[in-house]
Amino acid sequence: MHIQADVSTGNHVALRLFVDSCVATLSPDRDSSPHYAVIDFNGCLVDGRSDDTTSAFISPRLRQDNLQFMVDVFRFAGDARNLIYITCHLKVTAAEQAPDPLNKACSFNKAGNIWSPVEGTRDICRCCETGNCGLAGQSRRVNPLDRWPGRRFQRDVASRHGDSSVREAEADVVVGPLFITDAYLESRNLVELQMEVGKA
Repeated sequence: MHIQADVSTGNHVALRLFVDSCVATLSPDRDSSPHYAVIDFNGCLVDGRSDDTTSAFISPRLRQDNLQFMVDVFRFAGDARNLIYITCHLKVTAAEQAPDPLNKACSFNKAGNIWSPVEGTRDICRCCETGNCGLAGQSRRVNPLDRWPGRRFQRDVASRHGDSSVREAEADVVVGPLFITDAYLESRNLVELQMEVGKA
C-alpha cells in the first residue's frame, strides 16, 4: 500500500512534513485492541523491521511538504471483516530546521541492518532501535476521530524562530475503513493523508 501525506501550506513559510506515528486498528479508535504500530517513536517505520516486510519511506521526497511511504498490506488474524483503519499523527516544522530525533523519517535497511533517514544524519535514527526517542509525553496524541473522509484534529502553536514567527502544527488523520480483499493484497493502492496549516 502506497501512502502519501501532504500538508497544504497556503501562504505559509516553507514547511517540512513528518509522520510521527501510524497505528492500524479494526475501528476508528486508535487505542482499541487489537492494534498494530506501523510508524512509531517520532518517525520510525517500525513495520519495516519485521521479518518478510519491505515497508519503507520513499527517498528522496518529492517536496518538503510531502512524505510517501510503502507498507506491506496485511490483515488482522481471525477478523472476518477484512478491514482496517489507519490513524496517523502528522506534524510540520520549518523546512530550514534540521531533522532531529523528534522530527525524522527513518526506514530500516535489512541489507545493512541499519536505520536510515530520508534526510538528516544517520544518528537521528539511532533511537528507533531502543524506542527512546524523546522525553515521556513529548509525542502528543489526541482522542479518536470520526470516520473517513477525514475529520481532523489540528493544533497550531506559534513560536519565535529568529526574527520571524514560525507556526508548528500537528494533526491526527484517520483513514478507513480500508477493505483488504485478495485483489487489494495483489494491487498497488495509494492512500492519501492530508493536513492543512493556516496562513502565517
